[in-house]
Amino acid sequence: LIVSTFSTLISRIQQILNVSKRLNRKVTFIGRSMVTTVEISIALKALVVPKDTVIDARNISKYPDDKIVIVCTGSQGEDNAALTRIATGEHRQVKIKKGDLVILSSSPIPGNERSVSGLMDNLFRAGAKVIYQKLMDVHTSGHAYKEDLKLMLSLIKPQYLIPIHGERHRLMHHCQIIQDMGIADEEHCLVVDNGQIIEFDKGKGRVTNKRVPASYVMVDGLGVGDIGNIVLRDRKAMAQDGIFVIIVTVDHETGEIATSPDIISRGFIYMREN
Repeated sequence: LIVSTFSTLISRIQQILNVSKRLNRKVTFIGRSMVTTVEISIALKALVVPKDTVIDARNISKYPDDKIVIVCTGSQGEDNAALTRIATGEHRQVKIKKGDLVILSSSPIPGNERSVSGLMDNLFRAGAKVIYQKLMDVHTSGHAYKEDLKLMLSLIKPQYLIPIHGERHRLMHHCQIIQDMGIADEEHCLVVDNGQIIEFDKGKGRVTNKRVPASYVMVDGLGVGDIGNIVLRDRKAMAQDGIFVIIVTVDHETGEIATSPDIISRGFIYMREN
């Protein structure tokens, strides 16, 4: 059983641990962000791990397949994520076997639909069965609903509200909630675009006309960031002159060449002409 979800969704990970313990299954975590988040959550006591439940990923071969739960990243079909590599057979420790069950405990983030679809196709090609939100209730949004926002606002009662993370119309709806609650009026709800500066002076806030650079840094074409010149210089050199790489394996103790050197060229010379 493989369960893929967001590494920051601690409550979901806790549910997986609890159910796995009840079913006498061992749990292992795969994916750098997943492992890191779990370690931090355990240290902060935000995640309670049942005794003798979690094992190292390197030891999964010591247990029967039906006694293992793999929790991993990659539910959005991200390149090089754990589940993506598992689906394509590139993961070193986990290989899909016919009949394996994969649960995508997530919903596609807008814009990721094609990546997620491709991920599921690869899982099916490898012989897995895939369960996702449209087939079964295996996910609910980790984002706050209106009533959640109202609860938070009523607890904090902020003098100013600066909504972030979302399209402009969503930010405006967030502001409307606090105004309808009577906690803050329109002047105390500041909606800004990325890069806009808000100034606070003597307890009063206002949106200024000042801006700081906050756009994407494109290392391509003419629109480049601070490091773009160096990167583009290297790109131009490789495009005009090609690249020539020599790989040599050297014995660490003797300093002698252990095997014949590998020579790789791209755009430099066609190997048959060499």
